[in-house]
Parts: sequence; structure tokens; C-alpha cells
Amino acid sequence: MASRSSAIDEIDTMSPGPERAGLRLAYRLLSRRKRLSFAYLTLARVAVGFCDLMLASAMYVVFLLLQGGSPVRPFWWLPKTILAAASSAVVLLIVRSLLDLSSTRAVIRYVQDIYTDFLLRLAHGYSEMQWSEFVRENRSDLINHTTHTGREAANIYHRGIELISAIIIVAMMAAALIYENSIAACGLTITVSLFYGIHRVLIRNGLESAGRTRERSVGLLQKILADMFSSGKETRTYHNQAFFQERVREHGELAATSNVRVMFLPQVARIMADQGVVLLFLAVIITVQLRHGEAKQLLSILVFYFVLSRRLLPLVSQISFLAGSMEASYENVRLIARELNRCTIFRAPRLLTSRPAGDVVMELDHVSFSFDDAPILCGLSLSLRKGETIVLHGVSGCGKSSLLNLIAGILQPTSGTVRVDRRRVAYVPQEIVLLDDSIRNNLLFGLDDRSDADLMSALSIAELDGLVTELAMGLETRVGDNGVLFSGGQRQQLGIARAVLRQPTLLLLDEATAGLDEASESEVLRNFSQTKVAVLLVTHRIRARRFAGRVFRLEEFQLFEEQEDPVFEDDPVLVGRNFL
Repeated sequence: MASRSSAIDEIDTMSPGPERAGLRLAYRLLSRRKRLSFAYLTLARVAVGFCDLMLASAMYVVFLLLQGGSPVRPFWWLPKTILAAASSAVVLLIVRSLLDLSSTRAVIRYVQDIYTDFLLRLAHGYSEMQWSEFVRENRSDLINHTTHTGREAANIYHRGIELISAIIIVAMMAAALIYENSIAACGLTITVSLFYGIHRVLIRNGLESAGRTRERSVGLLQKILADMFSSGKETRTYHNQAFFQERVREHGELAATSNVRVMFLPQVARIMADQGVVLLFLAVIITVQLRHGEAKQLLSILVFYFVLSRRLLPLVSQISFLAGSMEASYENVRLIARELNRCTIFRAPRLLTSRPAGDVVMELDHVSFSFDDAPILCGLSLSLRKGETIVLHGVSGCGKSSLLNLIAGILQPTSGTVRVDRRRVAYVPQEIVLLDDSIRNNLLFGLDDRSDADLMSALSIAELDGLVTELAMGLETRVGDNGVLFSGGQRQQLGIARAVLRQPTLLLLDEATAGLDEASESEVLRNFSQTKVAVLLVTHRIRARRFAGRVFRLEEFQLFEEQEDPVFEDDPVLVGRNFL
């Protein structure tokens, strides 16, 4: 597995780079099937432009026949009567409209599928990232990447389809102009080249810079807002709302300024393209007048150019606008590629399943663990039997939570073996995370539906069934954002009930009863003792030790078993049994 420093170096080499690098990244992010869909949808949008070209030709023939003339180059497939020509134009118009609607809907659906794919890939990657790397991340950044950045990166494929199809359609129309009037075609080529040169020189760098600034400022703004909302109690207590509001104002203004540039610069190119192509069309009219003195031909040619320019003028503007918008979105594509790459580099290795024998539910065999090369646990050996309760205590930061994380499979040991059936392990951490949902869904937490009797039984063990019964909506009562409508002790009881509902053989409790009063804690622990589940309880409370079969102290990276004095129950004495 790559070290953190080498992995970060690899990620940092993915700089924004030129336009081709952005396109290359965007291409690599797609599966083979989505690449084929991209090509198919591009051809569908080109077909809409081809219908426009055919419609312009049909209108040319209609007006020519109306004046009693005939095409200069009569082909066998051209309609010979006014009715046939008008009917052909109507059919082309209907086909063009239906094709435009269906292809537009398909492109929108395609872009949404790509966004959903980015969302799922990032969510899956973050959820499988090594815990030691995951805890370094800011949660707001992860949310921002999976929502805002992923959506903006997906939009680049929409712009890409429209840009490529627009270029092909303009090329087809330019070929038609060359066929009809080479001077007009040369004027179009010069105009498009001029606008593209202005875009490359004056607009592109500004868009790239504004895109990067916008992504950074939006990410920082989301972090600040998350911090402000999560520290609501302290903010109101200290009356320091102005501190957060000033930070929100600063980064909000920076985000707004960069967003204005991102949105305005492509509009500059669009406006320039609009006016330039209008001048070009006027020049075409003058050219037609000079070259076609016959009135019959003149009116038909003007109709042809009018219908064609109705589509051509917006396309030239669209090309410039889309090119600018895509360059502003390359930063989003780079961020998505970088995050997916990081998820791959720091993916947690698949745990090897090793189960203990007999009635032993968990066994540590010379287990060691280090974090950033700093030792946390060294050579621990311990076994826990079915129905047994073990209490573990120690000073803050000695590695108690790390030990539980190793047993649960959240962390991987540096050396040694953890033998446990992790499908039958339940874990109640210090901080209970609750969904902004009903009590029922917080207990199920992804489980298949359980009966009300099962839910109430789990609540009974957690000593919370009485409260739920008294609530007007019972199990359907909502708990609020992370359980804000419940007390700290009640949130812990919900977490305990959630764990019990999974019918584990091993229950890991990390200060999971710290929010309860002594009487409630005693009842909960007594309920555990009446079940056959093995319990490993991390606690600082001395009274909880009377429910334990064995008591261990974690100190200096090692485990020591303690034996309580029968006279002074709350004064444990170290007997010196070292489990190394």
C-alpha cells in the first residue's frame, strides 16, 4: 500500500493543466458504455442540425416554385410541385421538432446519470477509505464534492455534446454555403476564426482562474456554515455570532465575485459573436444581391439564408459560450478525478475473516497498532467468552477507543490477529449519530423491517420503552437533527437499543452509558447480564465494574487485569497480570 506522502505527491501532480488535460480527465471518468452513449447523443443532436439544413433547402424550393422558377441544379429527389415541396417542409419540421425534444431529454437524462454515478462512486469511495485517512477529512468538503462538485463536473458532458454537435452542424452549414455562395462561406470562416482567437487570448485564462477561485471559496463557505450551525449552543452562549457572520460575509463575497466572472465572461464572447454574425449576414445579403440579379432567384436564396441563419447565428454564439463554460468546469472535473483517485489509493484493505473456536466470541493474539508511526497498542492478547462482561478503563488517550475500533474492523492492526465474527458485532460509540428521522428508522438503521415487539424489546433492554410508550406518536416520533429533540442520555439509550436489535454475540460499548444516571446505567447493565451477549465496556465509572466478570486497565500500550478487593469494592488493586 502506498505511503501517505507518496500518495499525496501522486495526487498533487494532477494540476489543472491545459484544455486537453481537462478533456482527457473527463474522458477517463466515463465507462465504455457512457462513452458510446456520448457519441450516440452527439450524433442525435447533429441530426437535428441536419434537419434544419434540409428544412432551409425545402423552403428554398417552395419559394422558387411559388415564383414559377425551378432549381438551378434539378435533382431527381427534389419535389416538382408546390404542394409536394410544402408537404416535405412540414414533415421535416415535425421530424425536426420530435428529434429535438427526444434528444434533449436523452441528453439531460444522460447527464443526470453521470452525476448519480459520480455521487455513488464518491460516497462508496469515502465509506471504504481507511479510517485513519477518513478522520483527517472535513465532512463539509466531502459533502461539497459529492453534491456541488459532482453536479458541475457532470454538466461538462452536456456542454461537450452541445459543443461538438454545434461545431459539426456549423461545418455542414458552411459546406452548404460554399455550395451556394463561396464568398459568404469565406466570410463565415473569417468571423468564426476571429471570435475564437479573441476567446483564447482574452477570456480563457480569466475563466480558468475564476473557476478555481469559485470552487475554493464555495468549499470554505460550506465549512464555515457547517461549523456555525453545529456550534449553535456555544455561539448563543458566548454571543459571538458576529465572528461567524464576518467569515460568512468575507467568503460569500469572494464566491459571488468569482461566480460573476465565471458567468459574465462567456456572455462577453456570446455578445461579440451575435453582433459579428449579424454583420456577416448583412454582407451575405449584399453578396446575393450582387450575384443574383434575377428576382426569382434572389427571393428564394434569401429565404434559404434566412432559415439557415436562424439556426446558424445561435450556433456560432453557442460554440463560444459553451467553450468558455467548459473551461470554467475543468476544475470540477479535476477535483472529481482527484477524489476518486484518493479513494482508490487510501481504500481500506479487505479484512481477512478469522473466527475464534468454541465458546470464545473474540480473541486478540499479540495485536499491535500504530498511528502515524506512533505506537498506540503493543502486543495485546485477550479473549472474551460468550455471555461474559469485561470492563476496560484507562486514562484519556491511552488507546481504549482504538482497541474497540480494531475489534469492530474499523481499524486494521499493525501486527497480530483479531479473531471475531464481525457479522455478529454491535458497536455503540461515545457520540451517537442519529438520523433526522423517526425512532423506528433510527433503530432499524438499514436493517430489514422488524416487528414492533422486536423494537420495543430492544428499547426495554436500553430502559427507554417507557418513554416511547408515553409519546403520542410512539415509534414514529421524530428525533430531530442528530437527535436534538432528545437528551444526551436518551440518545445513548437509542444507540444501545439500535445495537441490541442486531442480536449480536459481542457488544462493544465505548462510554455508551456515560450520559445516564447511576440508577439507569445499573438497570441497563443488569439487563445485559441477563442476556447471552458478551460485552466489552469502556468506562471511567467505578460502580459499573461490579457487573463485570473481569476488569482490565490499559496503560503504557498494554493490558493489565485487575482484581477487586472484596472489602473495598470500589478500590481495584493491580495484581500485575500482564497480557503481552
